Amino acid sequence: MIKIYSGGAPLKKTNDINGLTESLKNEAWETRLRAAEHLGKIKEKKAIDQLIAALQDRDEYVREGVVWALGEIADKKAIDPLIQALEDQDQYVREGAAIALGKTKNKKAVEPLLGLLQNDSESMRRTAEIALGTLGSCVVEPLCSMLADPDWDVRWRATHVLGEIKDSRAVDTLIHALKDENKYVAEGAVSALGEIKDIRAVEPLVETLRDGNKFVREEVTNALGQIKDDRAVEALVEVLTDKDWGVRWGAANALGEIGSKAAIEPLIRAFSDEVRYVRESAAVALVSIGKAAAGHLIKALTHEDRNVRRWAAWTLGQMKYQKAAEYLTAALQDEDGGVQFAAEVALAELEG
Repeated sequence: MIKIYSGGAPLKKTNDINGLTESLKNEAWETRLRAAEHLGKIKEKKAIDQLIAALQDRDEYVREGVVWALGEIADKKAIDPLIQALEDQDQYVREGAAIALGKTKNKKAVEPLLGLLQNDSESMRRTAEIALGTLGSCVVEPLCSMLADPDWDVRWRATHVLGEIKDSRAVDTLIHALKDENKYVAEGAVSALGEIKDIRAVEPLVETLRDGNKFVREEVTNALGQIKDDRAVEALVEVLTDKDWGVRWGAANALGEIGSKAAIEPLIRAFSDEVRYVRESAAVALVSIGKAAAGHLIKALTHEDRNVRRWAAWTLGQMKYQKAAEYLTAALQDEDGGVQFAAEVALAELEG
């Protein structure tokens, strides 16, 4: 990160561009740094040449401030010098140059930034992801090509960036990546498809719910919830009984996002789940579906499972369904103390 210093010689007036560029040559490194930072803040294009020259400053903090300033100004004249700065001896200058190249949104920055995805430094690879995401749509097709890279880490990072950019041109390639041999790449492809929200991904994602990896399946439920397509309801209902509770939890969330009435009874059955998080997620989903679920919930107040009765009462309260008051009042006499308490809380919600 850029470090801001208050020491050094005083700067020229902040509206004096010549004075600021002169300060880039000041003996005090703090002054040179603050001059570079200020020129970046005001996005002064007239200072591009002087800032480019300052990339050779002997102090790494100053060079770091200069690459940041060039990124803020985002003038194409700085692209080649910033590419050269990717070879700077200081790591933070290199990372700052990558971020600055992303801000230029220029195609010329694509190749050097893609190359950084294969850098030996983990930090540099993460920085490249951020920069490529900022670069935007011009990098979509090259990133799609990188999903065939032999290095799984490169493929995985490519999925992250494509999800950040959210360009539908990547959908077909990401669908193909759902079958990647590496679970992290497959999970990344799922996440990216959820971010893009293209309905072409629904059926391939539904098929991926059969994946043997629980983390992939859970990510699929999240993606289907983001896309919100009714075609996913049946499959999501099916995995409400998945062996992994994280998948069941995600399925309940997704059904709430989709809001289909077909999910009401399966979600109420999920009140019997052994994991509280799943039960709570089902309740929240039913609240999202709304009053169409109210009659089913009232009926569930007499279910044989006390957890179903408890969560039915709580959900009716959260829905603020006034017609449920008499049924909730009757539930105050339930044999289970937890149901009584849930009914009391729900009635308080109705009165509030």
